[in-house]
Amino acid sequence: MSLAVRMLDVFLNYACQAKCPFCYNPKLTPELVRWRLPLQALAGRLLEGFQQGFRGVTFSGGEVTLLRDLPRILRLARRAGFGEIGIISNGLRLSETDYARELSEAGLSFCCLSVHGDSPRLHDRMVALPGAFVKVLAALENLRGLGLGIVLNFVLTAENFRSAPDFVERFAGLPGVLEIQLYFPHYDGLMALHADALKLRISEAEPVLREAFARARSLGAEERLWVYNASPCALPGLSSRLRNWEREEESLLVDPQGMSGGAFLSERRERTKNGSCSRCSLDERCLGFERGYVDHFGASEMRPVS
Repeated sequence: MSLAVRMLDVFLNYACQAKCPFCYNPKLTPELVRWRLPLQALAGRLLEGFQQGFRGVTFSGGEVTLLRDLPRILRLARRAGFGEIGIISNGLRLSETDYARELSEAGLSFCCLSVHGDSPRLHDRMVALPGAFVKVLAALENLRGLGLGIVLNFVLTAENFRSAPDFVERFAGLPGVLEIQLYFPHYDGLMALHADALKLRISEAEPVLREAFARARSLGAEERLWVYNASPCALPGLSSRLRNWEREEESLLVDPQGMSGGAFLSERRERTKNGSCSRCSLDERCLGFERGYVDHFGASEMRPVS
């Protein structure tokens, strides 16, 4: 499979078993738990996305495996013509071999597993769910056994960022793992409520990230490792391994309000720059830092790149 296609990201639901305090979704209410994208609206958005040239689709939430008709949704995407069909998941239900096979047969070609630690102790604490790490490892093996593409998502916070090099060393070399994506958090939803405990300055994480890349390099897997939500000026020399910092036309998010004017993933949150950005060689490409990050840390990490 290939992730190098224009990707539609369709938000299906809010409900989730995990209780990650760094999640950018809002705190769950009974109304949000019940909400889901109606199938008729979903079909229309898939058709619209395909007509706009998107050939891959990722279904996100919440936790999409809580939807009983997820196999039907995957089949709908396949009938619409999408060649690459994926989900973002905490892996709990995918630890069930028969269920993982059912999704594969319905059209699933890749899965982004959310894993936020290199050990049961750390991951289970990050998602506030005892036993979650054992299940996500089982999900990983099920997906590998089915020959599906695997992406691992790791959100960097003050509690877990130091484990990133060990995480990369443990998983980057595994057959079937296409990418490891290290995310600086969005300061929305639950993360906004828990920011005082979990916020992480990019400059504090920089040496740890460089060690993570060194570990990946030693495994011959550096091309699998990506960092999201950081600008090149904050991580000098790593610009080729950064995503979501510049304007692009590859990942369109379909949220509960629809296409939202066709705004792409990297452009969905308010961004800001400082006075020195106009002297930066990347100024026209760069979106700047997310406003939520600047509200917590200021803009001193923005430095012109020559």
